[in-house]
Amino acid sequence: MIQVDRALKFRKLLESGKTLCCPAVYDPLSIRLAERNGFEAVFVSGSSMSCEVIGTSDVGVLSYGEYRNTLLNMLCVSSIPMVVDIDTGFGGPVTILRTVREYEQMGIAGVMIEDQTFPKRCAYYDGLRVAPVEEMKIRIDSVLKARTDPNFFLLARTDAAADNTQGMQEALRRARLYREWGADGVFISTPKSESDLIQIGQLGFPTAVCITEGSPTGDYSVADFERMGIQLAFFPQSLTRSCIRTMQLVLSEMRAKGRTNHLGDIFCTQEERANSTGLESYMDFEASVMRGRAE
Repeated sequence: MIQVDRALKFRKLLESGKTLCCPAVYDPLSIRLAERNGFEAVFVSGSSMSCEVIGTSDVGVLSYGEYRNTLLNMLCVSSIPMVVDIDTGFGGPVTILRTVREYEQMGIAGVMIEDQTFPKRCAYYDGLRVAPVEEMKIRIDSVLKARTDPNFFLLARTDAAADNTQGMQEALRRARLYREWGADGVFISTPKSESDLIQIGQLGFPTAVCITEGSPTGDYSVADFERMGIQLAFFPQSLTRSCIRTMQLVLSEMRAKGRTNHLGDIFCTQEERANSTGLESYMDFEASVMRGRAE
């Protein structure tokens, strides 16, 4: 695969003025499918990675090494930019240094770092608390001082709206602070109303919000976000939750009836499976090598 400057590519996509639709991917197959379906950038969420890579909830137990190994495999099969969730930074300034430097070298477009306390919680779980802003400033400063590529994107996340001791106004205050401290953009979790979304869109700098099925944002579209001035629309759980439901259905039928063919179109064809996993490129390569031997 030709080397691509994904960080620069991501910056240019944001400069287009259109809202970027970014599905949350978590492994080589999901990013292959996203690229094949025309997505120009993707988000790698800690929630999806925890679920699919180690089969756990998003409670901060996925390690840096597990992230890195999976990301390397994803980079090998796709050229589209990835913004990667690094939770609270895997520790402190020195772990953030290592993360940013290695991600830059690998070809990651940017990172999202959040203001939760450790151990963190998914925004939809009980017990979430945000850290003092002074602690988040250390995390932001660590990313900014660690990066060597000015195009490497820093998305600062605030979960203040999900912390029942805080709220949306505190989230907006923090967003302005994080931007002032050097973040390229700010992600605000769990807005609860259209008024919240409009206020986020009016901040005047790049912002990101999730569209999560079954949540207050679930009925909004990327076009709605573009109208409100929100530049990044993340779909953090769409792929994992649909996979879980589909696998549960197939396994239930397999267990109950001892057969699955009756489920029909729920299964892709063998040709679709081969196309989705790049079989043709491998076969073409092998054939070219063998032709060279024959000559």
